[in-house]
Amino acid sequence: MLVFLSMASNQIHFIVGPNRFCLVEERIRWTRTFIEKHGEENLLRIDAKKASFSDIESECTTAPFIAPKRLVVVEGMPRGKKGDIAHILKTMHQDTILLFVLESDIGKRAKLTVPSKELYELATIKECPSLNHAKQLQWITARFAANNARVIPSAVGLLLDSVGDDQALIAQEIDKISMYCTGKDVTDADIELLVATSAEREAWKLMDILGEGKPEVALQYVHTLLDKGFSPQALWSTYLWMLSVIIDIAAYVQGGETNPWNIAKEIRANPMGIKAMLPYAKQLDKAVLKRILDFAIDADKGIKTGKYRATAESPEELLALIDRSILSFI
Repeated sequence: MLVFLSMASNQIHFIVGPNRFCLVEERIRWTRTFIEKHGEENLLRIDAKKASFSDIESECTTAPFIAPKRLVVVEGMPRGKKGDIAHILKTMHQDTILLFVLESDIGKRAKLTVPSKELYELATIKECPSLNHAKQLQWITARFAANNARVIPSAVGLLLDSVGDDQALIAQEIDKISMYCTGKDVTDADIELLVATSAEREAWKLMDILGEGKPEVALQYVHTLLDKGFSPQALWSTYLWMLSVIIDIAAYVQGGETNPWNIAKEIRANPMGIKAMLPYAKQLDKAVLKRILDFAIDADKGIKTGKYRATAESPEELLALIDRSILSFI
């Protein structure tokens, strides 16, 4: 960890680290707070890829417009030389604040450019490190607390296991769960009900495409998943799960129930998934559903009995079945 020097300026600030979610959150906090106090007309955003330090210096010499302060936010880091930051600090207007936001490694792994090193000497620093498992659990608990929600420890671990380490995605789930669980502790059962696994999210996307009547696009999407590392076996299981949920939704729709939250509670499924599949289930023709299910059942039976080869070493026949299953929606 680099040492912050006492000569750090309160006019230049540096948010840096590999944690993109933290960087975005900090930048949003800065700009939102500033706009509330000084107005958006005194906020300037600069893309470092399209600017030089000379451009930044010129903007920093401008006085605020009918307000006490002006904020210049630089996304990234321009190419520069030693002394560029010091020169800006010397020439910038006394009521201008300069904020750099840079996605970069920190600590021993840092490979900082000359201007970045100079910022560590002259700016006020906010580091955004990657979170290890323990820090992720702490952050999740704190995020719930910020939403005035209580969460039991086992539910915190289950949420992390279900969603993965994408903080932006976890934050969305926490915000949704907090609203649903107002006035009570968030438990494992709530996580299981409300949080989608990665496979479920892919199924929703696939269902959206099929529901729009675009099986050819759905085929392209399926092969994109395969290219990303989805195994054919996992994809087939996800497809069968999707069909089972569609059957349940269609049954409730025929019975007059179209509220995704009510259906989700009855079949113990994620309401967001129900919402994604509901439009297709509403207009689903029984004959079409029977054709789709007949093919899927016959294919799955063939896989289990050895009629079709579906091993990791020889997935060709399973891949063909997946393609034909998608095309059965036509």
